[in-house]
Amino acid sequence: MTNFTTTLSVLHLSFNNFGGFFFKAILNFTTLQSLDLSWNEIHGPIPRAIEQMTSLKTLRLGMNDLTGPIPDVLANFTSLECLDLEDNHLEGPIPLSFGAFCKLKELSLSRNNISGEITEFVNGISLCRPNSLLETLQLEQTKLTGNIPYSIGNLKSLRILYLQETSMNGAIPKSLGQLSELEDLDLSVNAWDGELTEDHFANLANLIYLYIGFEEKPPKPLFFNLGSNWVCPFTKLSHLILTNCQLGPHFPSWLRNLNRLGDIVLENVGISDKIPNWFPKIYPSLQFLDLSNNQISGKVPLEFRNALNSTEMGMLNLGGNLFSGTIPLNINETMPNLEFLSLSNNLIEAVSLSSNNLFGELRQECWKDLQSLQVIDLSNNHLSGKVPISIWSAPQLSILSLSKNGFSGNLPPNLKTLGPLRVIDLGENSFSGNLPMWMGKRLPHLEILRLRSDSFTGFIHEHHCLLHSLRILDLAHNGLSGTIPHCFGNFSGMATVDPTDPFSVQVWIAKGSVLRSNSQEFVDQVNMWITKGIELQYNRTLAFLKCIDLAHNVFSGEIPTEITGLLGLSILNLSMNQLTGRIPEKIGSMQRLEVLDLSRNQLSGSIPPSISTLNSLNHLNLSNNNLSGRIPSGNQLQTLPDPSIYAGNPGLCGAPLKDCATHPDIHGLDHEEDKEGWLPFFISMSIGFVVGFWSVCGSLLLNKSWRYAFFRFIDNITIIPVCVVVKARSFRLGRNHNEQHA
Repeated sequence: MTNFTTTLSVLHLSFNNFGGFFFKAILNFTTLQSLDLSWNEIHGPIPRAIEQMTSLKTLRLGMNDLTGPIPDVLANFTSLECLDLEDNHLEGPIPLSFGAFCKLKELSLSRNNISGEITEFVNGISLCRPNSLLETLQLEQTKLTGNIPYSIGNLKSLRILYLQETSMNGAIPKSLGQLSELEDLDLSVNAWDGELTEDHFANLANLIYLYIGFEEKPPKPLFFNLGSNWVCPFTKLSHLILTNCQLGPHFPSWLRNLNRLGDIVLENVGISDKIPNWFPKIYPSLQFLDLSNNQISGKVPLEFRNALNSTEMGMLNLGGNLFSGTIPLNINETMPNLEFLSLSNNLIEAVSLSSNNLFGELRQECWKDLQSLQVIDLSNNHLSGKVPISIWSAPQLSILSLSKNGFSGNLPPNLKTLGPLRVIDLGENSFSGNLPMWMGKRLPHLEILRLRSDSFTGFIHEHHCLLHSLRILDLAHNGLSGTIPHCFGNFSGMATVDPTDPFSVQVWIAKGSVLRSNSQEFVDQVNMWITKGIELQYNRTLAFLKCIDLAHNVFSGEIPTEITGLLGLSILNLSMNQLTGRIPEKIGSMQRLEVLDLSRNQLSGSIPPSISTLNSLNHLNLSNNNLSGRIPSGNQLQTLPDPSIYAGNPGLCGAPLKDCATHPDIHGLDHEEDKEGWLPFFISMSIGFVVGFWSVCGSLLLNKSWRYAFFRFIDNITIIPVCVVVKARSFRLGRNHNEQHA
């Protein structure tokens, strides 16, 4: 470096990996005006020999590992305009000589171990004539003590003032309100006391960022003493953060003319009011709203709901208040960028955030103490991880929909405490484990259980049949095995037919369509996937829909005949299992059945003729089984002419397949079916003959008197017809004789 020209004025070596001590060779460049060694790994003290570089206007040594005190020889830099020593390990007080830096525009000593007070420095630099040029003063995250001197108001050019996270205390001087050029003010996390009045903000017309607050509320919090008619001067404000101070009890009316706010944090500021209707109307670009830990009460006003529908909203924290009512159901369509939501410790009844781009895990602290929450809908997002225990423990929860996410884990025991639960929709996640046997006893009001496309295994136990109110059971696309219990007939919620239901369900089968209700009730918005990725759209309320979908599992055995007693069932899908045996003969008794899918099993025998009486049937699939014989005919079956619904059953014939007369094996099939039909008759006849024969002949062989009586009886009945014949013959002969004489 000694070969460089001695006229070098600018040397920038930032963002390298330079290590070791300060480069002594650099000290020879006495003509340097700008030196930038920031973002390196230089350690050790700043050498006193730096005093030779008196021409420096800009000195940037931030983001290194410098130690020791700030050398007072820097006072020789009378032309210094920028001094950046942030993010080091410097210690000791600010040199008194810094007060003479009248050309200084930027001073950053933040994130060091700087201690002492700033009074002498501020007093000194405020005496600069005609005015101090200081624009940026960054002293945050240091060990500074004392208060803010009144002379701070003389720094007329100051635009940025960072004093957060120090050990400063005392009252904030009213002279702060004279900093008319101030744009960014951060006084947070200190020990301020006293009050802030209108004088503190009198001339802050250019303020854009305002941060005042504490980590926790002190015994005597900083008090905002602002009149109800005060007109706020800083109309350019975009970020307002006030925490753990006393702003209430009324909602601050001076916020009314701050229509550029993008971030609002009023956390634990003593507001015990209701949200005024004007509040949400004035923030069209609100991105960050935190009103947590106050006593804000009442239902969420309609205007507030509309404001929450800002497409820019990324964070919403209403926790720790007294809100009641519901979060608007259409929030899922209008807040696509929402990443953080907290409603803990409220009286909120419903949260619906489905179909957003939410991702990440649900934080436990955001879902605690959900005493009044009745509806949680987070479906169709990108959420993952374990579901917080607090959600499983919400005592009033009635509807829980977490479908179409990436949640994992087992169903926890806490779920058994949710007695009011009516809807559980955890489908299309990665939940696993067995179906808890306690569900039947502990969830007596459950109407909809949807665990579709998860990773559940094990069996369906008889205990699950205690869910008498169940009307939608969707366990499709899991790893469940065993037999379908006969106690399915106990699902009384599916067995009844509501006579007040005036609708005939209209079903459109289309890839990509959605099964939804037009009802505004959340329960009518539960998505039900039916078969093979096909979704059905119902143009009616789901209050009347009753469904069993066990498709794509490993169930075996026969279809229990008791299932035909579920007379209100609209959808029965048992496809893609290993079921055997025959289709129940009484299938025709299920007159409300509209979707019947038994495809891809090992069912055998003929199709019951009663299936032709299902007049509501819109979708039928019996393909890929071992069914045989004639396909029943009927008015409703004629409306289903697609031959694919019977494909994969080589023993079937009849419309819409080939005619039975041309079927090569139809006679043999009929003969086999006849044999199957006559076999019980022949067996009963044989048993009857054997019993009758030996009951008579056995008695004659064993009892002599009965035998004699029997033969005498035979003799008598043979004499009678002989006499009759003789008499009849005599009569005919006499008649012929008389005719001849006549």
